[in-house]
Amino acid sequence: MVRFDVVQQSNGLLAVLPQTQGLVVVFVGATSDDSWFIKTGIGQSALEHFAKSTVNPRIYSTARAKTVDSHNEFLDTLRTANPTGSYTLLQADPSLVTDMDSAVDTVLKKETKVDLLFMSPGFFAWNGREDTKEGLDPSMSTRYYSRLRAVQRLLPLLNAAPSPRVISILAAGMEAPLNEADLDLCDLNNWSMWNASLHACTMGTLAHERLAQENPRVSMVHCNPGAVATPGLAINTKHGMIPPNPISQDEAGQRALFLSTSDRFAVHPGLVPVPEGLEVLQKSGGGMFLVGPEGEIKDSEKVLAPMRQRGVDKEVWSFTQDIFSKCVAAAAR
Repeated sequence: MVRFDVVQQSNGLLAVLPQTQGLVVVFVGATSDDSWFIKTGIGQSALEHFAKSTVNPRIYSTARAKTVDSHNEFLDTLRTANPTGSYTLLQADPSLVTDMDSAVDTVLKKETKVDLLFMSPGFFAWNGREDTKEGLDPSMSTRYYSRLRAVQRLLPLLNAAPSPRVISILAAGMEAPLNEADLDLCDLNNWSMWNASLHACTMGTLAHERLAQENPRVSMVHCNPGAVATPGLAINTKHGMIPPNPISQDEAGQRALFLSTSDRFAVHPGLVPVPEGLEVLQKSGGGMFLVGPEGEIKDSEKVLAPMRQRGVDKEVWSFTQDIFSKCVAAAAR
């Protein structure tokens, strides 16, 4: 467990350490609106704290078409708070793989490295499965397909950074057995809101582990932030999902910043040194960091190890790449 005051002390070093100046970061899911797409609020808070805590950051953040104006207003507040930073809005719907491609294309053209990719979009599909134009369940595509597409496309720039990191805010520790015959849960007899959530979580961990093995310099982090008092939580509460003792959105953002910059979660350290009394977190058997709400390890080996032994991680990533190819091919027609 990492105390909140330790988190704050570590984050305070970002303004003075030379290696944390000029970081290039990409945020996917740092907006919110009142439609079906429910942002957790954690990404927006993390973006705000990152912008206000660092020197000369180069920040890219995605926004859906209907949130572009409000997100631009938010970015304007960051430009005022930290005029040393560069802030670029990328219009993209994180439920669409090809929209994520368009956003990433902009980053690829402008940058030679990416230090951090921070992803946190997602929602519970209380209204059932309503597929996107790409034929995907949007509750899964926001939490899995588009996230992994962003990682895959940005790997060349991540590998070019001194201490690169990928953060996926979702549900580490809740990995569960998959329906291996229907990974996308296309059969509505297999689909449910909860099954879609568990599939996105488990496939996300397995796929990030595969990429971690292929890119050993990149720190892959899957975090379960616990209950956070955000607009998304308020909507879920209306449906009877009432977790106890949620932390504030502000604290969640500060903890996310710690997760993004502390060497406690790094395979290749080089940003903020691990606080005294702590150590680098143990990785999963597949080579990534599974992290709980207070910076502790989440252990899902009982579920993940047998799947890795049977090659399910390879099957998941192969299936995912096929999905990507179909989305790109359909968009080209």
